[in-house]
Amino acid sequence: MLFLTFQLGADRYALEAARVLEVLAMVELGKIVGAPVGTAGEFDYHGASVPVLDLCLLALGRPSNLRLSTRILLLKHESQPGSMWPLGLIVEHATELVPKQLGEFTMVGDALVAQDPRGRLRLLQLDKLLTDELRDLLSVYHLAHSQNADAG
Repeated sequence: MLFLTFQLGADRYALEAARVLEVLAMVELGKIVGAPVGTAGEFDYHGASVPVLDLCLLALGRPSNLRLSTRILLLKHESQPGSMWPLGLIVEHATELVPKQLGEFTMVGDALVAQDPRGRLRLLQLDKLLTDELRDLLSVYHLAHSQNADAG
């Protein structure tokens, strides 16, 4: 299986490529008034508002650096079992795909880690980073998507 790699501080992380709908260049984001920490904003994707989280802000307490390799990963996010909706995730240095098997990742402390020629590669476990406030925000967006889909 393929994994998209990116940086989070000094560490390399991976995310299953199958969860990624699209890798987007940075776009201007609209503000979400009263949004919880970790929220970068929202953007319109084919007529639907998609919330965007900043991974560096969530994990490191600082916003992502805006570089050429900083991207928005449009993910298939499962807010509730069987319910997939788009979620934007800003990551730094999203530059390559690497082949790995899930079995190559082993638990080291509270992280799943694999070795590759460039060193340690951690598996992103996004759900562990989401606060209750962020889960509530995502639920609101997913509810809006459901209502729009039912109306269309």
